[in-house]
Amino acid sequence: MIRFSIVLAAALLPPAMRAQSAEGSPGDGAAVAVAAGPGVSDTAPRRDSTLAAAEAALVRGLPWRATAMLAPVVDDSARRTPEAVFLAATAASRWRGWSEVRGLLGAQEWLDVRFGGEGRRLLAHAVLELGDDSAAARHAALAVTAAAEPALRGAALVLHGQALERLDALDSAAASYIRAAQLLPEVGDWLRLRAAGLTTDSAGRQALYGSLTNPAARARIGRAEAQLRERIGDLLGAASRQSGPGARPAALRLRIAAADSAGRDSLRAEAVALLASGSADEQRRAVALLDSVYAPLTPAEALAVARAAAASGLLQRAPPAFEQAFAAGLGDADDRFVHATALFRLAQYPEAARVFARVPAKHPRGGEAAYQRARAILRSGDEPQAVAALKSVLKRFPRDSAAGAPALVLLADLAADARRDPEARRYQLRLARQFPASRFTPTARLHAALIALLDGRAEAAARELDSLAQGRSAGGEALAAQYWSGRAWAEAGDPARANARWESIIGRDPASYYAGLAARRLGAPLWEPPEAADSFAPVPAVDSGLDRALALERLGLTEEAAVERDQAAGAADETLEGLLATASAFRSRGYASQATRLASRAIARGARADARVYRLLYPVTHADALRAEAGAQGLDPAFVAALIRQESLFNPAATSSAGARGLMQLMPATGGTLARSLGFPTWNPVLLWQPDVSLAMGTIHLKELAARYDHPVRTLAAYNAGVHRVIRWDGKLGMGDPELFAERIPFVETRDYVRIIQRNRDLYRALYDWGEEAAP
Repeated sequence: MIRFSIVLAAALLPPAMRAQSAEGSPGDGAAVAVAAGPGVSDTAPRRDSTLAAAEAALVRGLPWRATAMLAPVVDDSARRTPEAVFLAATAASRWRGWSEVRGLLGAQEWLDVRFGGEGRRLLAHAVLELGDDSAAARHAALAVTAAAEPALRGAALVLHGQALERLDALDSAAASYIRAAQLLPEVGDWLRLRAAGLTTDSAGRQALYGSLTNPAARARIGRAEAQLRERIGDLLGAASRQSGPGARPAALRLRIAAADSAGRDSLRAEAVALLASGSADEQRRAVALLDSVYAPLTPAEALAVARAAAASGLLQRAPPAFEQAFAAGLGDADDRFVHATALFRLAQYPEAARVFARVPAKHPRGGEAAYQRARAILRSGDEPQAVAALKSVLKRFPRDSAAGAPALVLLADLAADARRDPEARRYQLRLARQFPASRFTPTARLHAALIALLDGRAEAAARELDSLAQGRSAGGEALAAQYWSGRAWAEAGDPARANARWESIIGRDPASYYAGLAARRLGAPLWEPPEAADSFAPVPAVDSGLDRALALERLGLTEEAAVERDQAAGAADETLEGLLATASAFRSRGYASQATRLASRAIARGARADARVYRLLYPVTHADALRAEAGAQGLDPAFVAALIRQESLFNPAATSSAGARGLMQLMPATGGTLARSLGFPTWNPVLLWQPDVSLAMGTIHLKELAARYDHPVRTLAAYNAGVHRVIRWDGKLGMGDPELFAERIPFVETRDYVRIIQRNRDLYRALYDWGEEAAP
């Protein structure tokens, strides 16, 4: 018989009532109690082994694996039992496959009599997520009646309230939330706040506000009051009660909506003024407000919108607004530079080159515009013309470091890609002479010395590297210069000097990438933080807040959950132990990114850098799935963990600006290709936010790359920048040496990525026992 309390544990119960894995990952190895629903016999026939395996996968936090296991079962009429269907629907609900849940449960006759009525609640949740509010209200009402457990009844009432709220049945929705609050006391204040925000009777609303004791909920009373007043048509009253982030554009929107035609015209200037004075979020809201209320915009308004859109990240909106303003004779050279930059970021390279060319040479950013024009030409695929444009920059702007220094860097990179290292070195040394204070100079000097080393002039290279390492302007390249000085002295036949450089690095920064390389050169053990048990004092206020956050998330109240997390982070005791204990509380509930930030604050304030602190800085969540998927692909789980920390900081919901998703940051197109090749029974891009799917697909993708290369350096470079770029970089001289390959990657982001993950891998190997899966 199915243990439907798995659903209860994953949907409702706080962590204090559940077992945790050794790493504190929610759901990894969690124990749940057996609880049979009405109508389920305690002497049921022997279960299908696939159902047992799928149920075990759910307990381990692997819902997609459970879905894949159950697909052939539910497709086979001989094996498609109510238990199999319910378990498949439960698995799909965990990865937000709401269409699959509706398809599985929509025609079932046993929803209200088996599994404690939980099938009916799942169906209600699915149709609510799919936007069928009337059906959701109907199914949720039936789920309330069928629920066998108070907590499940409370969850069904929350769904009922949400559906009725969408249908504008305010009083009925409020009544459902109030009943749910009685059954779910842990989050009762939040549910009463929701009810208050729907209660039109002033006395009843104030009574509900007065019943709140949770400080985070009480702080949201103004917002609830504003939302209610907007619902009932008191727009000016709603505007006056706006507070918090985004309050100014929200209040202005309401004032405009309440105004007559003349009033709207008088508020137009206020909306335009908000474009220049607001935060990035307020600017985005103001752009949307102007576009929705006042279109078509005047050229002056279009210029203000263009500037705000470019500054706040609305890149698609900026170019047409700039073009409208320019057509009317408005805008200046700065605006043309910003316009061209937006086009470049949108990958409209030919157009970006054309607009950069319209920034006058005498303008303060004229040289930078000329350089960016050359970059745009290069991205368009015309390398000869780009090289000519870069050389023109050097002639026209010989003293402009913002133009000349990056132009020399790019010319050197292009020469090195073409195996013209002597030419690349000349550009790098010219940069060092001509722009000694440029931020590009230390790296140029380092790469020039590496070319000398490749050319067989080891002692000359060593002296250049020593000069860089010992100077005050080495910046972030000091350790690199010292390490490569050791390599150069070793090549020159002076092992004593080489060893001295490497020993010095280990003494200066033992946890660094270069310290790891130096230790390997010396045959010394890699640095490990001093051992310390993961023991932290309890922080009751933080623990209770995070438990509420998890309970709210499982009820689908994500906004309230985020407020509770913020409140818990803000409640952290500012002592070192308080910060670390709060970080541990976040980590134990799977919030690794918040834990890392808190631990970093503690380190900055002087916390001892021992193993327990490093495990907060380098956390692991979803450990069971990580080990399983890495092991299935023959990958070192510490290496996979190191990559995940850099890609997403173990945040399953992470989404990049380019659209990459999940723990291992895969693009939806890549996910779809992998899903087809793997024979997924269904595919939905939301699966990439599911940890087990991201881990499964990410490790397969990583293995495919690893199979192409003989060293992790190239694998990492390809994962970050693409195989085609690795092919290009492989053409450089000396790239058979993995350390040189890493050092000579021209993209700063990729070069840092490769170095950081190798450093992370060493730390993850030191901090955790990976068992037999750990690779050498």
